[in-house]
Amino acid sequence: MPEPDARLGVAFDANKLFYAVSASARPAFLERIGQIDFSFDLIDSLSRRDPDTFPDLCETIGKLIQEEDVSEVRMVYPPQLECWSIVPKSVYDQEDERQAHLGILMQGTPMRRISTQWHIISNRDFKLLSVRKKQHIESFSFLVNGRINGNLYSDFQIGEKWMEKSHFHGSFLTVSFSGNVLGISSFLLGKLRAATYITCDDISDLPYLWLQNASHLNWMLGMHEQILVYGSQAGRIVDELQSYWDGASEIVVLDSLEKMGFSSDEKTFSFPLEGAFPATLLSVL
Repeated sequence: MPEPDARLGVAFDANKLFYAVSASARPAFLERIGQIDFSFDLIDSLSRRDPDTFPDLCETIGKLIQEEDVSEVRMVYPPQLECWSIVPKSVYDQEDERQAHLGILMQGTPMRRISTQWHIISNRDFKLLSVRKKQHIESFSFLVNGRINGNLYSDFQIGEKWMEKSHFHGSFLTVSFSGNVLGISSFLLGKLRAATYITCDDISDLPYLWLQNASHLNWMLGMHEQILVYGSQAGRIVDELQSYWDGASEIVVLDSLEKMGFSSDEKTFSFPLEGAFPATLLSVL
């Protein structure tokens, strides 16, 4: 009996779960793409392990793993469950400075309860720090229940995966939207430049929030050859924010397999394909 060889990519958007399945034997080909709707907010269920809803989410992931003969699950880690900070390398190089910086960011959360990751960025005098609470990481572990390998990817790592897929190493901005969170990442010459995310009560608030954040994050208003937009509300995001972006940028809404550079036997979909983009990318790469 052959070993499982399929990869499952998963992304969450409010009460929607997007997923994609691919196999290493067929590069850039998607065996299956789908959306599953729930009656509850998925991130809230994950973060609290809500006893009324979390078992349903675990069961759904378990069924996908079994039905698709999956050997690995790759999930997008929700930005609102992470803390990101650009840190001078001089702070990173000294343990006491690192600990002091983490203490400020985590506001009293014990170090034993957090997990840190350091990411190289284009300016080598700095590094990007991402901090996750271990209780949230454990929630994602419960989704796969120790059956197979599971890996978590930050929102800005979707842009890094895109460079791997497209071989485009110019300057580009990724703009994603899921739930009530706008993720923004900038890339320059094949390297992550910077990343942030904005939470909002309503999409119509984003122009004000964009300008507010850009007032102290100049890279948000920088020049980019391309602006890649994805998430189930991608069209609305473009309508609200296009006038604040570099007018010379090519805006690409990743709403078709052709734009993503993938193929599939499925040709039509009953859900916004731009919402599934992170799941498709993670399932293939």
